[in-house]
Amino acid sequence: MSGSSRRNLLAVVKRALRQPFSVGVLVLGAIFSIGYFSLIPVVGGVLIAAAYTIWKLQDAEFIRAAIREAGEREREAELMSRTFRIEELDVDSRVRMKAIVRLQNEIAEDVANSPVDEVAVGLADTVEQTEQVLERALAMAQKRRDLQRYLNRTDPEAIRSRIRSLEAELESETDPYRRSEIESSLAAKRQELEDYLAIEKASRRVLEQLDSIQYAFEGLRARLVRIKSTDVAEWTAANEELKIELGGLSTAVDTVERSIEEALTTR
Repeated sequence: MSGSSRRNLLAVVKRALRQPFSVGVLVLGAIFSIGYFSLIPVVGGVLIAAAYTIWKLQDAEFIRAAIREAGEREREAELMSRTFRIEELDVDSRVRMKAIVRLQNEIAEDVANSPVDEVAVGLADTVEQTEQVLERALAMAQKRRDLQRYLNRTDPEAIRSRIRSLEAELESETDPYRRSEIESSLAAKRQELEDYLAIEKASRRVLEQLDSIQYAFEGLRARLVRIKSTDVAEWTAANEELKIELGGLSTAVDTVERSIEEALTTR
């Protein structure tokens, strides 16, 4: 049994056990067990609830409702988690991520309200692609938050000033031991400045990529609105184009992620 099948089975079982009949049987069993100092009533209640659950596993409509409810709860939990993650971002990233989330929701709503079967023309896959891009954008924004915390606490001009001071000391110093100490300090400060500039570049690249994702989603939504009144054949063709565009956007995100990692790699 696949992981998805196990989750669906668990969702159906949980829904069956939360039904008034199951709850009532279990409660009555517990009450009689306490009253008669016997485990037989509670065991009987468990067996009846189990039989009821097995019976419900044959009810296709009940199964669909359980899976739908479980999916809605999972989406609500994900939405809550995402909201907290966005609120923790720096101001610039937060503004862009909120715009990206809004656009992704609008794209999903346009597809859900389209006059065609979203599954038949592959639009569900397109929505899933936009969701994946959104999650990757949020992961990059969280990394930028951590980078910005360092940048906000560090003054590059102070580092440069110290470098100039050490260079001046080195020029006038004649004692070999002292010169060695100054050279070591100078190398450390130059490395600190290089690291600062690399972090600054990586942070800037993330913000630029968030802009690109926002603009791409705006374009996707405009395309969906434009073709919403066309026939299924045009929807299908348009969706193939959208999938290609999203593939290109995903590749661009790959490139940015690699460039960020390269910028942050200590050489």
